[in-house]
Amino acid sequence: MGRARKGTLMDEEDQLIELPDGILSIMISFLPLKEAIRTSVLSKRWRYIWTCHSKLCFDSINILGMRVDYNSVSNYQSLLDRQIRRGMFIERVNHFMQHRCKGPKIDYFSLHCHLGKESASYIDQWIRDAAIKEVEYIDLDLSEWCTFRMDQCSFTAYEQYEFSCWTLSTSIKCTIKNLKLASCILNPIPSPNKLISLKTVELKDVNVNDQQLSTFLSICPQLEVLSLVVCNDLVNLKLDVSCHNLKVLSIRDCSRMETIDIYAENLVVFEYTGEVVSFSFKYAPMLAEGYLSFTGEHRLDGLTYALTKFANSVPSLQTLNLLSILAMKVLKLPEIVHTSPNLKCLVLSIFPFDDEDKLYWLSYIFEAFPLLQKLQLNVRRFLFLFLFCFMKKT
Repeated sequence: MGRARKGTLMDEEDQLIELPDGILSIMISFLPLKEAIRTSVLSKRWRYIWTCHSKLCFDSINILGMRVDYNSVSNYQSLLDRQIRRGMFIERVNHFMQHRCKGPKIDYFSLHCHLGKESASYIDQWIRDAAIKEVEYIDLDLSEWCTFRMDQCSFTAYEQYEFSCWTLSTSIKCTIKNLKLASCILNPIPSPNKLISLKTVELKDVNVNDQQLSTFLSICPQLEVLSLVVCNDLVNLKLDVSCHNLKVLSIRDCSRMETIDIYAENLVVFEYTGEVVSFSFKYAPMLAEGYLSFTGEHRLDGLTYALTKFANSVPSLQTLNLLSILAMKVLKLPEIVHTSPNLKCLVLSIFPFDDEDKLYWLSYIFEAFPLLQKLQLNVRRFLFLFLFCFMKKT
């Protein structure tokens, strides 16, 4: 009985090994990359099956097996250890990519490791290899925290990696649809080919100024979603006719931002978090949803602006969501009512809420938005959250 059972297991293993490469590739794709590589020891035929894995996620946990905590070691030890681990990381990823280039299409390429300018030749080559394999999604996060656990004083001066659009345009066919960059420099020197397939771009803590961003957008004619987070070199943001396909624009915590000038005929959603700036919606006939959260000492002015001039300057606006930290100040709106004829949904969150506020400003809202169907007030006083929702039947 034991021999029969053993024979059955061997037959099942043989059947698994003899499956067509296409089926084996699909099976491998369901495994994490680290586990997929381990299948290379199963047999000679399985030695390079892992190179069919379409989702490449390189980070310190997958490649080095851990993130390092440097709170308890000396600066000299931590610096030396970091250099050693960066070297190990680069060597292993480089070895992997050399073999992966022999495999089929790559769908997703993710690199999360604290690497800088001195590693540029390796990073560029990995991205080029992925582009040649028709990659569709690139996620590049070179921030320090994604590799090392540390306290707030542990961040070290490090010359950042410069991402060049030339790297993506060297392949015969542009296939990238999503690009996510964090903690690097964006070099938008015009590439020989436009990034015609690029639909979504997210830049977080990326060094890029107004002119550089404008140049970059000019080579992305099909861009639909643009997210800018902590891009502190941006001052006067201008979106012109080159952004005619843009549908979603999100701007968060860009501390030096002063003006936002928008000309985007297909823009549907606009999100903004930060200090009060000067907005100009020159042409945004499709803009239907606005999400605004103002910070800084003039945040109350920002809320007033959103409920008056902003809503009035975007006649197509149907949904407006506002978050305001009022610091126990009573909201005051002007006597002259600015009418927004199409607004149907208003969500207003006020933290904390002033007990002395009698909500007299609600009369302004009902007069300014005659077609309003839903008004939701989220007000918080210390630890208590109150929700008021008014619905108007159509």
